[in-house]
Amino acid sequence: MNGDSLVTFVARSELRSALLRAVERDPRTTGALHADLDVSQSGVYKTLDELADRGLVRESDRWELTARGRLVADELARQDAVEDLLDDEFWDDHDVSALPRRFRQRLAGAGEWELYRNPARNPQYLERWAVELFREADWLRVGAQVYYPRFARMVDELADRGVLDAQVVADDRLVDEAIERYADGDAPSCIDERVADLPFSFTVTADLVALSLPTRDGVSDLDAVLVGSGEGAVELGRDIHAHFWERAVPVEDYLATV
Repeated sequence: MNGDSLVTFVARSELRSALLRAVERDPRTTGALHADLDVSQSGVYKTLDELADRGLVRESDRWELTARGRLVADELARQDAVEDLLDDEFWDDHDVSALPRRFRQRLAGAGEWELYRNPARNPQYLERWAVELFREADWLRVGAQVYYPRFARMVDELADRGVLDAQVVADDRLVDEAIERYADGDAPSCIDERVADLPFSFTVTADLVALSLPTRDGVSDLDAVLVGSGEGAVELGRDIHAHFWERAVPVEDYLATV
């Protein structure tokens, strides 16, 4: 046990974890902690002494976390978020390595995540969801592996009216398969568009980020979208977009080379 990290030391004991979290939520006396936890008084005293011996809590008129204890509590919360995030069969058949590692490491701590599924496997189900959800957005950051006509028309219409700031990174294979559409002027024309090699699709607004990760076979999955909400998730989404945007080329320049 002496070789355990502080995080492991706390995580190995349900009582240590419970007391550390209880002190984090509400600094209080030993008696108050004992009253709130279904544990013997001697167990509370002994465990608080263990946490104090390792510099995780301290007592003045009440128990409170030290800076070290707060970092351990943050890490335990992050681990809980990882467990919640992974508790779905989605991770059995999708390839999260498509997301660069520095972004993968931020997933669990970046807001709240849930899976939006297409239960009927209707090819227009998620497109309708995206059109209705993103129609109210003031700005969009998009990475597109698949062309959704209704979504593209909605983005183009809003941008043309000046009510939407949109930046789109289109996958190079998507553009290659639709050269005629671009040449005929049928592609969205009043958004800022670039071209890059995209391993997955994403959309970011001021309220959420939606990630469409590929299956383990590398196939774009149109039936399951990982959606994150909250400030941390949106910040992560903007950073993902910036990563690919900086590596992309303007669509006009790309078309000139094909």
